[in-house]
Amino acid sequence: MSVICAKYLPIVGWVIGKNRDRILKPTVRIRKSFRRNMERLYLWDEKTKYTEGLNEYGIAIVSAKCKVSRDSEEGFFATQYDAEIDKKPRVYYSPEGFRIRKALFEKDINEVVNKLIEYEVTGNTIIANKERCFILEAAFIDSEIAGEQNYVHKVKELRQSDTVVRTNHGVLLDWVGPSQDNYDEYEQYLSSVSRYSKVSDNLWAVKSASELLDCLSIRDDENNPQLNPLITDKRKSAMRTTGQIILIPSERLLQYRNIWGTTLFDMEIINREDEKTFFEIISNKRLLSFKERY
Repeated sequence: MSVICAKYLPIVGWVIGKNRDRILKPTVRIRKSFRRNMERLYLWDEKTKYTEGLNEYGIAIVSAKCKVSRDSEEGFFATQYDAEIDKKPRVYYSPEGFRIRKALFEKDINEVVNKLIEYEVTGNTIIANKERCFILEAAFIDSEIAGEQNYVHKVKELRQSDTVVRTNHGVLLDWVGPSQDNYDEYEQYLSSVSRYSKVSDNLWAVKSASELLDCLSIRDDENNPQLNPLITDKRKSAMRTTGQIILIPSERLLQYRNIWGTTLFDMEIINREDEKTFFEIISNKRLLSFKERY
């Protein structure tokens, strides 16, 4: 479960935000890569190896899964042990994280979008640079041939007067995601629709990156925290927001606010004067009313 959104701001250009929700308490590392003569800066989940971020050309990517169980499965696989190798943790690499990292090797935003489609990235994905922004929705459906699936996707380029919000259901592909008609998915459906509506209703008035972060931090339902964009649910094994990401392509800047979990970074290595991408940590002082006790 996640919320992703984007809005075009005067002078600054497109700004992207994300609430990253997990069941397992994560350790994330802010990493910088210089492979293939491309500088890339991204958030790296130490357990699942899922990544999202931006490159030196100011192209940024964030994604939200429509199949919420997929996030849980990745967390499960990432914590399994191989009994035949001295019970050492089995190394797991998120396929979607790998595909996003590969797409960030591209210099042109059109090519980034094309690569994400070529690599068959699923869910809801926002791709933006300073002046342009795309929403990609994609999923697999069963084909007529037994055991095979077809990749289906839709892409929309946004006008600078538009805003875009996605949670865990499709809009362009409105059949994707949890269903209100499926008993086992109904709570996920309510959560996805509620979080989508609350951010959408407030995003139009946002005038800065900090206000966009405030929009993602809405917690107005005290009875059911799963209906809030920022999920601070204290129940054991509940989905909750672990951190918030802000990406500003024009500044080639990744900002991160840790909420639940551990964030690792070395500022001397991440931010060097002669490099092209930069990282900032955002204080969670305003959110300290939520304390995890287990």
